Amino acid sequence: MTRPTILNRLKSTRKRRIAGWAALAYTSVVIAGAFVGAEIAVRSKTRWVKGTFVPVGRRGNSVYLPASPETLSKGVIGMVPIRPNRGHALLGEAKLAGTLVRRDILRERGRIPDGSVAWASTFVYNGTPAQLGVDFEDTVVKTDVGDLPAWFIPQLHGDPDAIAIVIHGHGGQRAQALRMLPTLMKSGVASLFVTFRNAYGAPRVGKGYHTLGDQEADDVLAALGWAKDHGFKRAMLYGFSMGGNVALCAVQRSDRWPIPVTGVALDCPALDWRDTIRSNGIRFGLPAFLATHIGRFTEFLVTRRSGQNFDTVDQLSAASKFTLPMLLFHGTRDRTIPVRQSDQFAKLRPDLVEYHRVEGAKHIRCWNIDPKMYDDALEKFIAKVLPEVGRG
Repeated sequence: MTRPTILNRLKSTRKRRIAGWAALAYTSVVIAGAFVGAEIAVRSKTRWVKGTFVPVGRRGNSVYLPASPETLSKGVIGMVPIRPNRGHALLGEAKLAGTLVRRDILRERGRIPDGSVAWASTFVYNGTPAQLGVDFEDTVVKTDVGDLPAWFIPQLHGDPDAIAIVIHGHGGQRAQALRMLPTLMKSGVASLFVTFRNAYGAPRVGKGYHTLGDQEADDVLAALGWAKDHGFKRAMLYGFSMGGNVALCAVQRSDRWPIPVTGVALDCPALDWRDTIRSNGIRFGLPAFLATHIGRFTEFLVTRRSGQNFDTVDQLSAASKFTLPMLLFHGTRDRTIPVRQSDQFAKLRPDLVEYHRVEGAKHIRCWNIDPKMYDDALEKFIAKVLPEVGRG
């Protein structure tokens, strides 16, 4: 007597039982995916700025680096040698040279020696403003949850009147916005690079869960209070990724502003967290229908854990409430926050939003693709929302 094959066994198994096992397997995948998604959504501490360590070959004003996602990235990148001496370089577009990547040095502080090991990154800088040769002050913003670390960079000229509050994103570091510091300084505005609760270096609150912009906005209000205490009379907010959502949540609390906010700059902002969670599921290879189900259960778990109200941080639904002028950058190759969110936001509020849709830019890499365009737009926006800034 022949032994039945697996196929024969499946044929003899009741269809209802097969459907039951399939449903159980699908549910297990949804639950497992949602638990992973929820953990990523509510926790983001990291002490490292994204980059890669590479050996450096130097010939004249060019460096030769091993090929990697960072060294091959479009646009400008930065490089910091770790030994034997300190310095920093801004590198131009990547060009293939055999198996290596060649980039010309656009600007250099110190000296990057041949044969050194360096950190290369599209975030350009990984330290403090001192890495740019800029004087700054380590300070803290006092809040009801503790002292939040911040960097204060004073204006170069004029009276201390206006300040930019710079807000990093989910899992981000203040150093990620140092690319824009020269333009902030050139404009004449002072700046305060802040962090928020449960981020790296900041106080832990409860179980350390983020609220995706809601409670973190109170930390920005506290930063505005710091600015008032230090003599500033007006401010603009400048948010990156989740920091953009934090800024927009703070904007909606105008009754609690210690000083007036006159404008908001946004770089690849997270405007709709439901869409962001779903799109990241698809990004990691899930079919759209499965990503949708996992996203819904992820929202449920996040709400159960942190009390998160996703409607509160849905900035697309809140678009009609805004009254401040906004400068918006978003890259078409952003796989973290879909560019369609900024497309829709700009379409909803063309009266307020100056939108720069940067072709080929990844998440928070719009500056790298076209630094001059970005810097010019930022400088003009500051002059618009903080007129006469730095003059006196």
